[in-house]
Amino acid sequence: MYLHTSKYKLQRKKPRRFNLALIFILCLLIVAATYIQGYVVPSIPPPFVPTLTPTRPASSYADDAAKLFLEGKLASSMDMYNQAILLAPTNSDLYVALSRAQIFAHEYEGAMENAQYAVLLSKSAISYAVYGEALYRLETTKDLPGYEGATRQLRKSLDLDPSLALAHAYLAEVLMDADWGNWKEASEEARTAITLAPGLMESHRAMGFIYYMTGNYTEALAEYLKAIEIHNKLRDLWIPLGDCYQGVNEPTNAIEAYVIASTLDSADPVPVARISRTYAGEGQYGKAAQYAEMAVALAPLDPRNHGLLGVMYFHNRQFQEAITELALAITGGRVEDGSVEPLPLGPFPVSEYYWTYGLALAKVGRCSEAIPVFRLLQQQMPDDDTAMARVSDGLMLCNEVTPTSAR
Repeated sequence: MYLHTSKYKLQRKKPRRFNLALIFILCLLIVAATYIQGYVVPSIPPPFVPTLTPTRPASSYADDAAKLFLEGKLASSMDMYNQAILLAPTNSDLYVALSRAQIFAHEYEGAMENAQYAVLLSKSAISYAVYGEALYRLETTKDLPGYEGATRQLRKSLDLDPSLALAHAYLAEVLMDADWGNWKEASEEARTAITLAPGLMESHRAMGFIYYMTGNYTEALAEYLKAIEIHNKLRDLWIPLGDCYQGVNEPTNAIEAYVIASTLDSADPVPVARISRTYAGEGQYGKAAQYAEMAVALAPLDPRNHGLLGVMYFHNRQFQEAITELALAITGGRVEDGSVEPLPLGPFPVSEYYWTYGLALAKVGRCSEAIPVFRLLQQQMPDDDTAMARVSDGLMLCNEVTPTSAR
């Protein structure tokens, strides 16, 4: 018997070859996934949950703010102090520093508010000192009697720390501004400040202010220069320096100081108005008018700027233009940016706006309008010799008086 093989032959399959490259890639992916799951994912914070600690400490912002202040970048400095306060809202020193920067930026409302916060948080000597300074600047800007309240806060500061030079410097300026007859006590306070802190800018500024107010322009100039050596990026130092140069009859140096002040704060009309006055004093009324126009452009609602421009136009014999500008200063009116409030008659330079307005009206034959202006000056300012001399000139132009009967 024979065994026959099946018609279906058994065939051996060839063994598969392993793809080593694919296996290697898969291994790498497994290792990477394990690493991410074990090390990377736990280190990622959950979404929408704030980190437990800030990336920058408050002190870092405060340091940057102090540097920006020395560079004269007041807006940036204040921004940095505000950032620091967000991170350390109970640190009274930050409110004090911010308030001081705001004072130099003429943001007196904010300066007083932040100084009050500092007082509430610490009741320290420096908090009361800066609060007193902010109160003084704010209320005098608004023509309010801020001296008593400011003096009270500054004396409270010195009760807490008699060696605080900043409080002595602030008090010296307040005492001098409140009562020029009190110059002796004011100068003592300023000297004390300089003795305690000869490197403090405010100490020399206070002494310079007292010298200037008492007519000692050379000494005032020296003190303001010392203050500028300490901090040369503040327009509030360069403007009085220019005034001191005016006092010692150095108009070129005065203009240079005002130009620097204007460069430090290009939005401030005060330096360019001072430049206008300086050129006028040199008889250069064309240049004076140009800078007065700049002052009006920077602060078109300030009646004093319109009065200044009107005076310069008058000296340039631009009588119609002078009348327009002086009318805005004296009677008020509408301009493109809003309403200009009138200035009531008062001491120079306001009195100058009035008599110049009267003279300009008289020059163009509008004596029916000019004479009431002259009569008002006679009634309210009879002891002002300069005003009365201009009134006599105007009344003669209008044939109201003869040269022999004029005062």
